[in-house]
Amino acid sequence: MAEDSTLYTCNSIEDATNLLESALIIGQSPALIILDHSDKPREENLKFSKLLHDGIPESWIVELVPEDMPLPKDESGIFWIRRPLSEEEWAATLQQVLLRNGSPQWAAGNEI
Repeated sequence: MAEDSTLYTCNSIEDATNLLESALIIGQSPALIILDHSDKPREENLKFSKLLHDGIPESWIVELVPEDMPLPKDESGIFWIRRPLSEEEWAATLQQVLLRNGSPQWAAGNEI
């Protein structure tokens, strides 16, 4: 399981990229990354998501998506949560990614 328990909040892809690069340079992959796609996902956000999944496979990446966003059916190891999300859904997601499976490679991916 990734060991970094630091919490970062970022308002832009550039900020997120800089923070993640710094952590990865010193060998500290984040345990959990939460990517909020807002109400209208932009192409750059979707590309950044793909980059994260491809570049940091040991980190859990949970994506908050609008209710009407089409989701790919062929992705594994990816967790999407549709908004508005409930406290129960969020608790179940955290249980899955932080307690049951230390790394996404050990879990079957699905939409929550």
